[in-house]
Amino acid sequence: MDIAQVAETAEGFLQDYLEKNSHFTPDAEIDVDDPATLRIFFFRAVPHPSLPDTIMYMFVFGRKLRKEDPEVTQRVEQSMAALKQAHPEVNQFKAHLNVKRATGA
Repeated sequence: MDIAQVAETAEGFLQDYLEKNSHFTPDAEIDVDDPATLRIFFFRAVPHPSLPDTIMYMFVFGRKLRKEDPEVTQRVEQSMAALKQAHPEVNQFKAHLNVKRATGA
């Protein structure tokens, strides 16, 4: 598989993984009309435009969290560990993590 195919596989897995885990958000906090209420969600996985052999993973956190909160790091690392276990082919490429606050959060 080339890097674009692996990134596409990773993107689908991470989106499904976070959805199956309710984005690590308690039901009482979720507003279906406001994605910024989700604690962690996954935006994209793409080949990095300037770093060769690197996939850029873009995670977003909602308004209940701050970037320095340990939960942000913990949930991103947990999601990446699940990805690497389910799809070991991602390990052939470097990972660049991009974690940002949700728009409107």
